[in-house]
Amino acid sequence: MLKKLFLLSTVASLAAFPALAQEATQPTTITPPAEEAAPAQPAAPAEDMTQQQPAADPAADPNAPATTDVTQQPTTDPAQPAEPATAEAEAPATPPPTEAVIPAQAAGDVRAEKLIGMTVYDTNGDKVGAVKDILFNEQGQATGVVLSVGGVLGLGAKQVGLQWSEVDIQPDAEVAKVQYNKDQLEAAPDFKTQEAQKAEADAAQLQQQSAPATTPAPAPTTNN
Repeated sequence: MLKKLFLLSTVASLAAFPALAQEATQPTTITPPAEEAAPAQPAAPAEDMTQQQPAADPAADPNAPATTDVTQQPTTDPAQPAEPATAEAEAPATPPPTEAVIPAQAAGDVRAEKLIGMTVYDTNGDKVGAVKDILFNEQGQATGVVLSVGGVLGLGAKQVGLQWSEVDIQPDAEVAKVQYNKDQLEAAPDFKTQEAQKAEADAAQLQQQSAPATTPAPAPTTNN
């Protein structure tokens, strides 16, 4: 009797073993938890939605016209009046009066460009020098002529000033004449400009300041 029970239990165990093996080979499916719902975003105000509208995609509508980014240029208001032109642009400049203008050089006029450097002769026709400069007074009138006398090619020449009335200007011949010969002009004092006079005065003052002070010698004493 015990043997029969043992055989029956063994057969039952062998019969249930394939089913258990099949359940062990099948993978266990794990159901993941449901994803947490993302927090709801606050709705944008109506004003922001109108300002931030998405740009239309040209590819979505083939019939839509192409748009370009063009900077808007300011236009002139036709109702605004144009600025009036200045008086100088409208009217030409008025020239000086006719009596104040010299349109051309007269036959007896001498230009300073020609006078300076002009050869000077004495009454015998001998060359005594050349015109170096011209002097004018405060009223703009010519008062004198500075002559360059002597020297070789302008080197070592002496400057002599003469009154305007002492010089005879001959524009046609482009020469000047004086009634003094070369020896007389060389014996005349040198002409000094204001700059030369100031330089001499400054040099004399400097020399006087730098000179040592001299004390008078004591008077000799006599023994009675």
